[in-house]
Amino acid sequence: MSEAPADPRATPIEIIRRRVRLAYNAAAARAWTRLPRVSEDGLNAISFLFPVGEAFFCRSVAHYRGRITDPALREAADQFIHQEANHSREHARSNAALREANVLGAELESVARILLGIAKTIWPRATQLSITCALEHFTAILASRLLSKRLLYKDGTDPAFANLWLWHAAEEIEHKAVCFDVYEHIFGRGFWAWMHRIFGMVLVTLTGAIGLLIAFSVVRVKLFFRPRRAAKATGAGAAPSGPSLRNLFGSLPISTYTAYFRRDFHPWDEDDRALLEAWKREHPGFGLPDHHHTAAA
Repeated sequence: MSEAPADPRATPIEIIRRRVRLAYNAAAARAWTRLPRVSEDGLNAISFLFPVGEAFFCRSVAHYRGRITDPALREAADQFIHQEANHSREHARSNAALREANVLGAELESVARILLGIAKTIWPRATQLSITCALEHFTAILASRLLSKRLLYKDGTDPAFANLWLWHAAEEIEHKAVCFDVYEHIFGRGFWAWMHRIFGMVLVTLTGAIGLLIAFSVVRVKLFFRPRRAAKATGAGAAPSGPSLRNLFGSLPISTYTAYFRRDFHPWDEDDRALLEAWKREHPGFGLPDHHHTAAA
């Protein structure tokens, strides 16, 4: 009789410090994946959110590091900050190639900078941590979905961009509970702490929806003109579609989002360690010091 898998809440997940530096090529930045064009556009657009977003995450958790009395959680917070800082750096590098290739979605970086700048100005640090917990919930959902479709990145894709997204997704799963655990460690699990956590998710949902609507509207205006020029020059047919999160999140049950509103919610209620372990088996040593990557794994 097989043993039941260990509870990830009770069994700490190893958060690994990887050193990843991939070689991005602007020539490969357009059509770097076999995913539908609309999904690739969506991922490219999201990539422009990450440099400023990950910096916000690091700042939110680092502010409370000195108040963490649990050594294991303090170490996890340090690993979280290390991983997020690496994500910010690598996406900034990949975004440079995307800009050179003139891909869609760069407008999102300005939107994110404005919205998070406002958040840092008007909201106290506690609310900023609550906002970070909510954003980490969204990134964990995206990470799980990407790793579940990782085989689509095997052939016919640019290895640097594919590895960027799969590595990022794996680490998002590794540390998906850290910010949440820091929040509960500092503020507890009482009614008002729960309400404040929910308030952060409501803020993220409303402002994020407005920001994405504005940015994607700008992109679609650009698309209205771009395909006509391309068609005249190349005889191309149908116009490409604009970025959409529907292809990335559309088939997920709404419960993956609404579960966050439960008072007893924890990120590891969704146990996707199997996806993480599968990626690690397929990419042994990826980003570790003695397997330092400058190109594809």
